[in-house]
Amino acid sequence: MDMLSLEDFVDDKPWGDDVPFLEDVRVADQIEGVRLQRLATRADKRGDLTVLLSALKEPIMSPPHVYLVSAEPRSIRAWVYHKRQSDRLAYTNGDVRVVLYDLRTDSPTYQKLNILDVGAANKVLLTIPPFVVHGVQNRGMAAATFVNMPTNVYDPENPDKSRVRYDHPGIPYKFD
Repeated sequence: MDMLSLEDFVDDKPWGDDVPFLEDVRVADQIEGVRLQRLATRADKRGDLTVLLSALKEPIMSPPHVYLVSAEPRSIRAWVYHKRQSDRLAYTNGDVRVVLYDLRTDSPTYQKLNILDVGAANKVLLTIPPFVVHGVQNRGMAAATFVNMPTNVYDPENPDKSRVRYDHPGIPYKFD
């Protein structure tokens, strides 16, 4: 058997600038405080790697709580908002529609609606600030997953989530 030492390993080559990641993108009438960043995937014959969150380009608040959400085909998770945290949602697979609605009366984008189609064809990190109402629908025919890296830890004794039903008439969007 050949002896192996640490000197037998070869260092990875540096990443080039050919695949930028976490670039800010905007949508028309983007809701105040919402941040949308393009996720880039690096692939080779073994598979791929997508950076979901990084302090490489700018300081970030470390995620105290990270979880994976699974959404069954055609399922709807709506409507919710948080009072004490921002959601940081990474979408990398599936065909997911995220709808945001601004009910903050002091916001310059009060009553604005954003509709985002994300997932495998549009990988993004979406940061949703407190009090922005949001809902998610898996529009695909297979299960989809996404990762949440909120800015606060989940407290089961005092959950930071307020809800209304997905078909509430006070929100000017209807899921199909």
